[in-house]
Amino acid sequence: MIFALSKILWMFTAPGNFLVLLLLTGVFLATAAREDLQVIGKRLCFDVAFLFFLIAIFPVGNWMLLPLENLFPPAKLDHVDGIIVIGGDENPELTEARNQPGVHASADYYLAFAALAHQYPQAKLVFSGGSNRLRPDTASANEAGVAKEALTTLGLSPDRITFEEKSRNTHENAVDAAALVHPKPSEKWLLVTSAFHMPRAIASFRKAGWNIYAAPADYHTNGQFASELNFNFVQHLTEMTIAAHEYYGLIAYRLLGYTDTVWPQ
Repeated sequence: MIFALSKILWMFTAPGNFLVLLLLTGVFLATAAREDLQVIGKRLCFDVAFLFFLIAIFPVGNWMLLPLENLFPPAKLDHVDGIIVIGGDENPELTEARNQPGVHASADYYLAFAALAHQYPQAKLVFSGGSNRLRPDTASANEAGVAKEALTTLGLSPDRITFEEKSRNTHENAVDAAALVHPKPSEKWLLVTSAFHMPRAIASFRKAGWNIYAAPADYHTNGQFASELNFNFVQHLTEMTIAAHEYYGLIAYRLLGYTDTVWPQ
């Protein structure tokens, strides 16, 4: 129920969708019969158009992503007991249609995961991720199947990796994987996921009992405050959407009791 509700709420609160809905509201009000509603509608249309312009010019998304990506730098450990990677952008339908792993942004995860697996040959390896979609996948393969195929091409034996295939979000990644591999408090585990997603992921895994350390991948910023202005609406809105999703998630996870803090350290 909570999973479905989160997906539905996100459809309306994602920055791009929300602005479009505001713009449509303004258009309807501007064509209303009452003059006062017309005034409100025209002003709303102007304000939304101005917001679109600001987003196109200023790298607001980059500014929002920077604190998320800088919070947990890569951990430097002499000994690692296990490495876990969270599934994120696997596409079973595309994998089946094109006969090659459809991993999109998850490609960065897999490269980092494979490199760490070779660096720590004795470490346990875990992939955690099921479908994060409201509608069931139509392909015969699932996210874990796509991950298995992709990781095999990077030189990792599937027999070395434990695949958790049922989790649908980060909270379930942490809880379901813990139930599968039973991590001990004394064990040191590296967590591979997007750098912007690391704060929520670290907080979730800690709550589930993991002694977890960050191994971030898929960076979107260079770690420095961006001061250069450029006209790139699509990129800025995309970054803004990614960041907004994480900030919403940090707050929601704390309210739901999935984490112990909004901003982990």
